Amino acid sequence: MGHIYGIMLGMKSSIVVVIPAYEPENALLTLANELRTKFEHIVVVDDGSTRAGSVFSAVAALEGVALLVHPVNRGKGAALKTAFAEVIRRFPDAAGVVTVDADGQHLPEDVASIAASTVANPDRITLGVRSFDGDVPFRSRLGNTWTRWFFFLLTGVMIHDTQTGLRGIPAKFLRALCDMPGDRYEYEARMLVAAARMKQKPLQIGIKTVYIEDNRSSHFNPVKDSLRIQATLFTARLSCKKELAR
Repeated sequence: MGHIYGIMLGMKSSIVVVIPAYEPENALLTLANELRTKFEHIVVVDDGSTRAGSVFSAVAALEGVALLVHPVNRGKGAALKTAFAEVIRRFPDAAGVVTVDADGQHLPEDVASIAASTVANPDRITLGVRSFDGDVPFRSRLGNTWTRWFFFLLTGVMIHDTQTGLRGIPAKFLRALCDMPGDRYEYEARMLVAAARMKQKPLQIGIKTVYIEDNRSSHFNPVKDSLRIQATLFTARLSCKKELAR
């Protein structure tokens, strides 16, 4: 019990929350407010949004939140890399980051659980995985099932939620991830391929499945983006370069 308590205390100051956002709704402000009670530092990236100025203004006014802005939309992968570079620059002593989606799908207690795992496992990426049981939007179920089995056929590693945006990434991997190719959703797939090649495979921790209004705020296209992800998985698997083993 004492060990777990120590991890949770260290987590608040040593883990930086990263939130890439494109045209977010008020759920982002609610999420940032809730996470501030558990984490000292949050980095939000506005990835070229044109209709969410008031949301970002409110988020930027929160204590402990740093807002970075892309003048034009560059993609989720590019937003993550911008945030990782900022964490390296501003928080060199951080134990790592936890990436969180801006649409309110990830509960603060699950974010905290992934953060604690990241502190306790500095050599492994931790994934927050959904079960996809019950009332799950069709496009979410289709996209994940499609890529999950394709990923397994290519790597031999079963990742139960290949599209999860809730990921704990130890600091030792951030520089390599800043250099990893990919600017959109395929970037996260490439990250998983690199992690699957490591001696210590990604940890997978179950999280609650939350969808707001049938996940209508998601910008993921289950056909176009799944095809892009699978093409990336295939080319990344053929590569001999171990992108995280640096």
